[in-house]
Amino acid sequence: MELTNKKTVLVLLCFRPVLAICVASAPITASATVPPPISQPPTAVPSDPQIKSLCAKTEYPDLCLTTIAPFFNGKTDIASVVEMLIKAGTEQTKQANATATKMAADPKYADDPKTISGLKGCYEMYDDALDNMQNAMDAIPVHDIGTIETMVSAAITDYGTCDDGFTRQPNPVPDGVSPMVDINENLQNIGSIILAITDLLH
Repeated sequence: MELTNKKTVLVLLCFRPVLAICVASAPITASATVPPPISQPPTAVPSDPQIKSLCAKTEYPDLCLTTIAPFFNGKTDIASVVEMLIKAGTEQTKQANATATKMAADPKYADDPKTISGLKGCYEMYDDALDNMQNAMDAIPVHDIGTIETMVSAAITDYGTCDDGFTRQPNPVPDGVSPMVDINENLQNIGSIILAITDLLH
């Protein structure tokens, strides 16, 4: 796919079903390179059949397992699995915020006000997503399923709003693609997993 007024060629290689993430083989623009999705810590995937069974009920079973792995505490009841996933989503949101902060401070973006503005907007969205994840976590002990679902859905919206800050009119970045798009897609997929397993609490 040839971008207008640019010679940069973007090739997307999508690896499924392991992760619903696309990796760019070349930068989208010279001024706003897309960072890779945040990698999971090298922790063994849980082998417990109950965890595998729960993750199999989600749209992204492999991502579900690798997301749970660093936070697996041996508990396999649904509420505990939801808690582990929210902890994972919270941690990855913090990492996304750190990535956006680092990018905004990079001197190579000093002459790219649109990207800087978009990244600053992402700070706010990630902070809001963290608040939403905490509210979801607080709702687990009282079995407030509606609040869990509402707060996680709000966090998913926050990740999308971060991307919108780069692509919406009238002043999108030159290529119209968020440099945080892969990271946000991964976060949205984790949110989808949380909602799928939370639904089992009904």
